[in-house]
Amino acid sequence: MGDQRQHFDEAFKRETIKHMMETGKTPAEVSKEIDVPVSSIRSWKQQYGNTGEKSKLFVDMERLKQLELQNRELQEENEILKKAMHFFTKNRD
Repeated sequence: MGDQRQHFDEAFKRETIKHMMETGKTPAEVSKEIDVPVSSIRSWKQQYGNTGEKSKLFVDMERLKQLELQNRELQEENEILKKAMHFFTKNRD
């Protein structure tokens, strides 16, 4: 079987980036230190920037995904209501 993907919570990611910035270590050094792929460290740095807080771009992307999901659900509900209205008005004749 293949390797299982590791999952790290947001606090761990923030602390890792904060540690990297405070110590001046490179992503490769931190990667070896905590046994996490260097690509993950770089991705986290891009997400959390130099401050350890999520950048506005990633916050906006998360909000956009939430809104798209909500929009899709509302459209489905609207279609159901249209069909129900058609069914009930058709039977009145």
